[in-house]
Amino acid sequence: MVTGVSKQGSALWLCVAVVLAAALPAAGQPTDSGLAVEMTIRDRTGQALRMPRSREPFRLVLKISDAKTGQQPAGLKPAAWIRPVAAENAACADTARALRATRGTPRGVIDLNGELIGVLNDDASFGVVDRRLDQSGANMIAAATFDRRPDAIAFDPAGMRALTVFTAEGRIEDVDLLTGERRHLAENLAAPSDVRATAAGSVWIAETGRDALLRLKPDGVVDVRLVLPGGSGAAENGLSLRETGLPGLLGVYSGDGRVALLDDWASAIVWSASGPPIADSRFIGSGTVVLLPAGEKALDIRYTDDPGEPLRIPIGIDATRLAVSADGRHAIAYSPGKPIFVIVDLATARLVEAGHMQERMAVQEAAFVGKNLYILSEDGGAVAIFETAALGRKDRPAPRIIGLARGQPEAGGAGTRIAALDASRALVVDRGGGMGLILHDAMAIGNVPPEDYVRLRSGVPLSIGVIDRSLREAAPGRFETVARLEAGGEHELILTTGIGGLTTCIRFAVEGDGAGEDRVFTLKASPRDGRYRADRPETVFFEFRDGDGREIAVPRARLLVSSLQSSWTMPVDAQRDGDNRLAAQIRFPHPGIFSISPVDIPQAFELREPALAQVSP
Repeated sequence: MVTGVSKQGSALWLCVAVVLAAALPAAGQPTDSGLAVEMTIRDRTGQALRMPRSREPFRLVLKISDAKTGQQPAGLKPAAWIRPVAAENAACADTARALRATRGTPRGVIDLNGELIGVLNDDASFGVVDRRLDQSGANMIAAATFDRRPDAIAFDPAGMRALTVFTAEGRIEDVDLLTGERRHLAENLAAPSDVRATAAGSVWIAETGRDALLRLKPDGVVDVRLVLPGGSGAAENGLSLRETGLPGLLGVYSGDGRVALLDDWASAIVWSASGPPIADSRFIGSGTVVLLPAGEKALDIRYTDDPGEPLRIPIGIDATRLAVSADGRHAIAYSPGKPIFVIVDLATARLVEAGHMQERMAVQEAAFVGKNLYILSEDGGAVAIFETAALGRKDRPAPRIIGLARGQPEAGGAGTRIAALDASRALVVDRGGGMGLILHDAMAIGNVPPEDYVRLRSGVPLSIGVIDRSLREAAPGRFETVARLEAGGEHELILTTGIGGLTTCIRFAVEGDGAGEDRVFTLKASPRDGRYRADRPETVFFEFRDGDGREIAVPRARLLVSSLQSSWTMPVDAQRDGDNRLAAQIRFPHPGIFSISPVDIPQAFELREPALAQVSP
């Protein structure tokens, strides 16, 4: 039995809980094996903290090692939760087992596992959704509104933030995914066009106006500025940044035909080449660069270890967008708004598929997720799923066409509406329904409609990002994540690596006021005297009031109106009118009693009861 160790700042003390070593040993694991853990609490920039403050995000750093040898074990996938310390708490091991088995999150427990979804909408609003809270009334944990829609957006999982680009203003902003707080990260830039964060915490900015690449330190100061070789520095070059799949490396390409690899650790451009103007580019972890030369009806493959001419593959269409599978085997080329697409086998350098969407349908976006290729129609009403293992085969099964809940014509610029939830599931945005539909491998076979979804928010989602907030292995045996607690007082981290591994609770103090009483609210609708009439528009006024009767001021709310006499149900959006009253127009289809419940409830509140409306003939 090994004692868990917790560390805050530079002070070490023995944890109250102990490591339960090999209670149920996994196959091949000695029964006397065990793991030890040290915990460090830091601020967002990495500086050690004596204790975190309530309502302020902080970084948890865990070092897990073998208790006997001190070595870092491989293949760990720890799960973690935080709960307030209370006398009625169940035992640590029992709680960890229940949380991991059910994936439920009891009230007061902070789940540090799974995905968050960042959503940028057409009205320049931004929200962060936790889909595990879909059944809890409100699934949005943070929100922000920009002065205008950003020109580009990227996500930084290590920093738990969204990075946004405002080209004309010469500004980069970040948005905290746990609080929604906006911050000016960099200003006075010359036409910034793209931004990326690295696993090491650096932020790189493509500054098109100066034909340069900038690296920001955590405090926002520029510490490196590199000029992309071989260019004129013209703003129309349109610098773009891409992931490479290689640690510490970013890909860069310019519209005028230059391409490069940027080494974050060395702060240098380590490889570059030039060619014809580029419409799009992707970088593969093997050191291969896939390019779409503008106007050439071809796809180029350039190898970083071969300085000669790229390998050119005719594709027959003038494509402007490119997507490459995670294994680097296949690439799809297409143009948004056009029905035709082509698929290239990069290993054999040949065209294996040329197809088009259904009649009167055009391609909006294509993405590889796990074993499948997803193609979203321009109107957002359908998605085609191809099995990548069958691409190029004569007996390839027909693609599965999945109808989405409700399509809607394009309402803004280019965005990301297909994102991987994991290796087998994709999140596809249904713009008209304001939701994300979860599609999976099995939907590539047979007649399986989408049944799982996540509510995004009111408005038209234009771009999404999936951010895994689970403990991330930043180095061998060192795991990190970012957390935020509403209240001060004694808390404990519940940590488990699964059956036969480490299960322990580590206590730590949080500065700030303690948890208050449960906060509940009531939704009231007026008029309340039966003056609603069926089959005509009725203006209904709403009030959110807390347990003491005080009004909770919300600028707008999405409500679900449901008949208690029939299956009729309809979402409505309530907004403030000229008299600052929260109002919505509802057309009740028939007489009877209707229930009105909020879809997005005020943060940190819990619904006491819905409103009821009596409708007369």
